[in-house]
Amino acid sequence: MKYDFLVVGGGIGGTVLAGILGRKGKKVIVIEKSTAPPPWVRPEILWPATLERLFSLVAKEKLLEKGVLPLNGLQVKIGGTPKVRVTSETFQELQIQPWSANPNQTREELLTLESFELKRGLEVRQILKDKDRVVGVKAGRVGSDEETEILADWTIGDDGGNSVVRKAAGIETPSKLFPLNFLCFGFDWPTKFAPGIFQVWVNLSGQAQEILALLAVPNPNNQGAGAILVRPTIFEKQYQVEESWMKFCSQDELIREVTGDRKFPQDFVRVERWWGHAPRYGVKGAILIGDAAHPVSPVGGQGANMSVADAWAVADIVQNNPQNLLAEYERRRRPANGRSLRFTKVADRLLRSPQFLLNFGLKSFFNLTGNNPGWLKRVIRNVSTAFLEK
Repeated sequence: MKYDFLVVGGGIGGTVLAGILGRKGKKVIVIEKSTAPPPWVRPEILWPATLERLFSLVAKEKLLEKGVLPLNGLQVKIGGTPKVRVTSETFQELQIQPWSANPNQTREELLTLESFELKRGLEVRQILKDKDRVVGVKAGRVGSDEETEILADWTIGDDGGNSVVRKAAGIETPSKLFPLNFLCFGFDWPTKFAPGIFQVWVNLSGQAQEILALLAVPNPNNQGAGAILVRPTIFEKQYQVEESWMKFCSQDELIREVTGDRKFPQDFVRVERWWGHAPRYGVKGAILIGDAAHPVSPVGGQGANMSVADAWAVADIVQNNPQNLLAEYERRRRPANGRSLRFTKVADRLLRSPQFLLNFGLKSFFNLTGNNPGWLKRVIRNVSTAFLEK
């Protein structure tokens, strides 16, 4: 069976693209390696343009039930002392409403859209070509020798930073390992916390320096998603790990309200992030979106928003300028994705600097944002729109 579009990977961008194209009458199939959501959760921030696009595909009440929650503010503490506060009034003044998302739930809602065909438990084993054009994939059932060929006019790679589609297309992407690991976990949102407030604890004390920060983001149904930002070197100092963790937690008693009795680091899910920018967004018959084209770190909350913007652009070009799909997609999305990648690039450079320079840079940043409301508003405007086409 031949399709107009084959989407490899059921990420947020791929499913948004499949949903839009399917509603436009295109024959679309999504193949997803996993058969169920991951057993762990991570923080994710979605900006207004992204939510508007999601609400055009999934009923708002369904996403609000399990998937997304409007944020009412942000609080950053250094050494247990509040340094930066963003209130709901600030968001209202800027007309910018950020949202916290449960990535697992939002993607599952998108995967249930009926405008495309979904095959789960399939992995790509080979890219199929006719001369120099990609014409589909050979996919196999996970854990089985069973294989099937899926043909399509266009194959869309939304299969992450280690994209099989990108590698098979011969697109070599220079990438760097981000100098922090993220220890992710889910938790019940503490009753001591104000509802809807993104909480951050930054460690600049000079103690437990391998632990940089803790992020705690509220999710629907009184749930939360957390991430501890650590230098990978902490795992090389086994005898100091517990001591470093205790010192970090001693900054503020509320940290334990988030992390509970979890043992550090074994009770958290360790995530490494590579980042880079593909020199090309595709080849004849194949297009890359999301992390397959431009893996990023979580800095600035750009990743999922970039992916949805990629999908939206591809769908728009398909409807209006299909003869130049790849070239037009490249023209429209590369500048915007380059802007979003700058947040990761700057953070990477800062985090590789000596500790005293890192502490000085972070203290200066938080002092500037905490004492200068105008500067803080510019930062929010920037991160909330960088991924959009100008």
